[in-house]
Amino acid sequence: MLGLLMNYMKKGSVEISFGMIFSVIIIITLIGVAVYGITVFLQVGKTAEVGLFYREFQKTVDEIWSSATTKRVVNFSIPSGIEFVCFGSIENNIDAGRYTSQLRALRTASSGFQQQSTNVFLYPPEKAKDFAFQKIEKIDTSSLDTFECFEVRNRKVSIRLSKGEFESLVKIMR
Repeated sequence: MLGLLMNYMKKGSVEISFGMIFSVIIIITLIGVAVYGITVFLQVGKTAEVGLFYREFQKTVDEIWSSATTKRVVNFSIPSGIEFVCFGSIENNIDAGRYTSQLRALRTASSGFQQQSTNVFLYPPEKAKDFAFQKIEKIDTSSLDTFECFEVRNRKVSIRLSKGEFESLVKIMR
């Protein structure tokens, strides 16, 4: 009897069956997939916010463009992580003044086509993903320096827009 008791003690006091180990692996996998799904879902929400900013901005520009004379400061919501909304051209070798680091980062993150065909940029481009570069119709950035950025504060950016009676485009003013 003592020998049987000793054999039992040698096996160990905890035995886990294959089914139990498999169940633990399945639970860990499901938790991992759920965390990944939530992360992707939150990223889609942030991308949608960027798209809404561009749509609202274009809508506002269209409204001002269709009016005779307007000077207005407009506030837009921006997703968290975006620090600046920039306007101008990034394709030429221009002097960006105090926004040189933003211009350099945007040039690095963009393709040649994006540099030629867009006039609105979100900095840092990594936070805006595929929507860091956009073309807004009916705006004139010539009233700004060649490249100008507006700081985002508390997820809001204020941009002054104006259009004179005999002007064909909406100007972005500093």
